[in-house]
Amino acid sequence: MKKSKEIALCAICAGFSLIFMLAGAFISVLDYSAIFMASMTTMVLLAKKSWKGGLMTYLATLCLSAIFFVGYRPELVLTYGIFFGIHPTVNYIFKEKNFNQVLAFIIKLVWFIGSVLLIYTLFSAFLFEESVLTNQTFQKYAYLILAAGSALLFVAYDFIMIRFQTAIDKIVEKLKL
Repeated sequence: MKKSKEIALCAICAGFSLIFMLAGAFISVLDYSAIFMASMTTMVLLAKKSWKGGLMTYLATLCLSAIFFVGYRPELVLTYGIFFGIHPTVNYIFKEKNFNQVLAFIIKLVWFIGSVLLIYTLFSAFLFEESVLTNQTFQKYAYLILAAGSALLFVAYDFIMIRFQTAIDKIVEKLKL
């Protein structure tokens, strides 16, 4: 792909990604689903075999999100930044470099669990007021429960993201982008 076309596609994908992130920041029902949709925009460039384009889209979205609403919703920016935004690109690199699938899955699993625990640690004081996460019993075993729950959630999430990448690959090929 020509560099100018790749850069233009990065800009378009970053724009859509930022729209999703802004929707998540200002419409509370969409907050975490918007992060998922924003991370999927990088898949268009990955379908074009451009991991650098996926990385540029991720970085542009992260920087613009930080500029526009890190003061309002820092947890969304951090969640996108430490895991969800870069996950599709990491999946692509692992696949292209023929990385051991079991080891790749373990690395991504530990990374996801660590991300969830970091978000919980940083934001539990004000983010989860009046929820089950403030229950005394939960507080006692919070990290264990979150680690186990995150591991189960990640298995489904990674499977879904791989399927979405396959679908987007086929769509991009049909559209001849």
